[in-house]
Amino acid sequence: MILRMRNLLLLSLLVAGANQNLQAQSSEPGRKPPVLRAGGTYSGNREPSEAAAGTSEAKTAAAPRVSATMLTVPAVVMDRNGRYIGNLHKEDFQIYEDGVEQKLTYFASVEKPFTVALMLDVSGSTQYQLAQIREAANTFVGRLRYNDQLMAMTFDGQIHLLTEAANISAIRRMTLRIPAVTDGTVLYDAVAFAMKRMSQIPGRKAIVLMTDGVDQSSIAATLESTLEEMTEQDIIVYTVQYNTLPQLPQRLSAIKNEKARRKVQERLMKGYALSEPYLRALAEKTGGRFYKADDLRDVGPAFEAITAELGVQYSLGYYPIEKPGDAERAIKVKVRFPNMVVRARDSYSTSPAIATK
Repeated sequence: MILRMRNLLLLSLLVAGANQNLQAQSSEPGRKPPVLRAGGTYSGNREPSEAAAGTSEAKTAAAPRVSATMLTVPAVVMDRNGRYIGNLHKEDFQIYEDGVEQKLTYFASVEKPFTVALMLDVSGSTQYQLAQIREAANTFVGRLRYNDQLMAMTFDGQIHLLTEAANISAIRRMTLRIPAVTDGTVLYDAVAFAMKRMSQIPGRKAIVLMTDGVDQSSIAATLESTLEEMTEQDIIVYTVQYNTLPQLPQRLSAIKNEKARRKVQERLMKGYALSEPYLRALAEKTGGRFYKADDLRDVGPAFEAITAELGVQYSLGYYPIEKPGDAERAIKVKVRFPNMVVRARDSYSTSPAIATK
């Protein structure tokens, strides 16, 4: 057994440590992949877990120090046809950091509830579409499960927290009103605010951000700072971008001074150029998804897909090995069945609490 485990460890160290988070997984002899049945059940032969597998490992005097902070990695498993796979167990997963397999110490199945932060951009660029935004948001809330929690917020030139995280059944009895719109768009500040609030909430967490992606007036946060901070969080982010560029001429026409109008137009066009790469990066760095809706009528299907996926998330946790200095570490999640695709975050940045003591 010891020789076999050493060989497996040597093999894992030879793996290239790729950052791709979608790939087919190798099969484990003697096990069959789960088969989806009506009602979400599955059939398949499962061997008894080898509880004593790690007990015979030799301990060395120079054993590496393990961080006291557990890293949590959300993951989604699909077959090659895009159908979500439920009913997997802790022993069905493997997780690697920089090519080295880690000991999986935490596992939450798909039945566990989520806390979702719904962020709605209601700045000046959206004023001609507010009714459709409200309708899309109501559709999203209506599709969450009864035991999920929701924190709702809007942002324009300011951040408006409509409700702290509350049970969906309670949210559905509320009337959430969007405050009067103020000038500007503090997108980056709002993302940082949501991250800070969500980091204080235990359990599985997700942010759903609906915006055109253009920041105009953030003060406390930047594009770079929010992307960097997001890699240190265990929050999965879904971004839904809708197109407000067609309304730009109408918005600019309200500015009578030609020089000022050209200056505003130039600044906004730079913002539009950055918007999609930023929203894609937020989603991809956290294992979420990016959706683009040129028409707000396309937002409904995006919300439907997001809520469906939130119900089939797994959460995996392990304690990273301490290494000196801050660095970005690669993550790879696998399952022990063939022809399955795992989508999870592919890296994280170590914080001082993890990197050193």
